[in-house]
Formats: sequence, C-alpha cells, structure tokens
Amino acid sequence: MAATSKKKQDANRTKVMRRLHDEHTYIGKLRQSMADEVNKLKGKGAVDLVVLRDMMRYLMEYPDVHHHPLEDMVFEKLIAYDGAVRSDVLELLAEHKDLARESQYLYHKLDAIVHGKEKVKKSLLRASLVDFLDLYGEHVRREETIVFPAAEAKLSAAEWRDVAKHLPDVDDPVFGEGNLEKFARLRRKVAEGADIATAGVAMSEMVGVYAIIGAAGALSEGASELMAFNRQQLRDFRDQNVAAFTESASASEALTEAARVTTRLVSRGVSQRLNIAGKTLRAAYLPISEGLQVVASLGK
Repeated sequence: MAATSKKKQDANRTKVMRRLHDEHTYIGKLRQSMADEVNKLKGKGAVDLVVLRDMMRYLMEYPDVHHHPLEDMVFEKLIAYDGAVRSDVLELLAEHKDLARESQYLYHKLDAIVHGKEKVKKSLLRASLVDFLDLYGEHVRREETIVFPAAEAKLSAAEWRDVAKHLPDVDDPVFGEGNLEKFARLRRKVAEGADIATAGVAMSEMVGVYAIIGAAGALSEGASELMAFNRQQLRDFRDQNVAAFTESASASEALTEAARVTTRLVSRGVSQRLNIAGKTLRAAYLPISEGLQVVASLGK
C-alpha cells in the first residue's frame, strides 16, 4: 500500500512539476526574444512594436491566467508548512499579482502605440520593459531554485493529487500545438530567435577554435624562432671566443677579449629574446582578439 501511495505521489508530482518547468522554459524563450527586441530601443534600429505588444498579450492570456494560478495552488499548500521558504512563497504570490498588473499595463501601452494613439518614447518604454524583464527573471529564478524544491520535498501525496486535478486543459498558444492565428507573428519571431541563437553558438564555437589554432600557430612560430636564435648565439659564442684566444697576443689579452665578447652576446641575447617574446605574444593574442570581436558582433 505504501509503495502504491508513493507511486501515485510521484506520478502526480511529476506531472505538475513537468508542466511548471516546461512553462518556465517557454517564458524564458519569450523573455529572451523580448530582450532582443527591447535592445533595439537603445538605437535607431527598427523595433517590432507589434511583436512586443503580442508578447505582453501572450503573458496576459496564458501565464497570468493558467500558469500562475497553478503555481498559486502549490504555494498556498506550502505555506502551511512552517519553514524557511515561507517568506519567499508569500513574496512570490504577491509578485504574481504585480506581474499581471504590469503585463496588462504594458500591453495597453504598446497597443496604443501600435494604433497611433500614443507616441513612442523609446527611453521610457525601454526602461519599463527592462524592469519588467528583470522582475520576471528573478521571479522565475527564485521559484526554480528555492520554492519548487521545497514543494517537492514537503507536499504530501494527497496535496499533489489535488493540484494535479486542476492542471489546465489548455494548450500553450505560442509554444504548444494551439497555433492561434493571433499569435502567428509571435511564434515566427520566437522561432527565428531560437534559430539565430543556435547559429550564434555554433559560429562562436567555430570562431573560438580558429582563434586557438591561430594563437597556437603563433606560439609555435615564436618558439621555433627562439630556438633558431639560441642555436645561432651558441655558434657565435663559440666562434668569437675561439677567435679571441687564437688571435690575441697574450693570455690576459685573450681573457679580456673573451669577457667583452661574452658581455656583448649576453646583452644582445637578452634584448633579442625579449623582442621575440613580445612579437610572439602579440601574434598569439591577435587571433583571439579578432575572435572575441566577431563573437561580440554576433550578439548584437
């Protein structure tokens, strides 16, 4: 009997948590696409205000209506357990109302701009949207890292069964199979953003590989040049010291000339080695620097 109860608890808990985690993934993709569009408000790029408006409409009509109420059921049951997460739960419940109010406000603001009823004030609009995205991101982070694990650890089989009975029988209109026509443009935008992100990761990895190869090649060339210089200096040291002893009139004169030759070669050797090292480091850094610039440009 205990094993059966445990299995039911696991099934209901898994069903609920999978739904919540999946919807957080969807919201994360939407937030990324929204952030990409909001960044255009900093410059003179063409901002798709219709898509931004539709993003807020999606948040109003799906997460605010279906996702957050499901979380509220879990959170309200968790409040009964006296623990360290109680204050987090209460704050997150309040934030659901804040997020709903803000998404409605921003939707109506963007809709008025789209229909020419208000003029777009880029800096103010961007500030409002950035604040909204920051709040949403931190909200989801706290749910995933603090409250969800606590709920999975504390709620009983009966509590998970009760929550599972209220799972929304509604398909996600953007990320699911619903394909509502009013969100067609938004679906294309999110899909386009995912494709660009995937291509950007692949390109970044390729650029990184070429940068490493270029840097390694430069270091190898520098090492070869240094070894060649060392061999040449050893030959010069040998030849000039032999000449000093064979061509000098006396032993003291030979020792003096040998010391002078050695000092000159050592000084020249230090200067040349520093020159090779500096040139090699610059050559090795160049492909890495260029690679970083390419990767940075991919993110713009």
